[in-house]
Amino acid sequence: MLFDDSDVKIFNDGKKGNDSFDEVSVIAEMTKHRSNGNIEKAKNLGKHLAEIFVDEPHLLSDLENEVGPLRHDDGFMYQVKVLLVFTAEYCINHCLPSPLLSNTAVNAMYDTVKKKAFEFYDRLDDAAEYSFYYLAVRKGVDIPANIGVSFAMLCGNEKSEDSAKLGTKIFEVSQHEIEQIIDTFDFAK
Repeated sequence: MLFDDSDVKIFNDGKKGNDSFDEVSVIAEMTKHRSNGNIEKAKNLGKHLAEIFVDEPHLLSDLENEVGPLRHDDGFMYQVKVLLVFTAEYCINHCLPSPLLSNTAVNAMYDTVKKKAFEFYDRLDDAAEYSFYYLAVRKGVDIPANIGVSFAMLCGNEKSEDSAKLGTKIFEVSQHEIEQIIDTFDFAK
């Protein structure tokens, strides 16, 4: 028996008009942000934040001034940097005036980390740590404390209250610092 395709109906969900509208709005938004300088600012913000994260001696010094002495072993420092990059992405997504700009900044940040610290980027790209931080944020209650608990667990100290407090402090300090950096870029609304 041959297949008679006259009985086959092509599914039409009625979104064709909406797709055109979405494309037009995205293009309009891109044009607006390109012309007011926001796209370039977002790229520069991402690059700037990445430069901070890859300059480990300077990063460590600044962070220790705020949170106290830190362990300097590779595993611990990796977890600190993962938390900082996560915090940067969290702040970018909450502080920039548009998802388009947030995506631009985050992509520029990761591109720069990839160029300047490929080993860290490669390890971060394969890591599951982010999912624990996303879950902590999704709880929606006392995000810094939940981030701290996740940090302690990722450092192998899930029962350590001091480790959780340190994770909370790193998140809060870096969140405040990153939000101040974002403010200096003066994005147009």
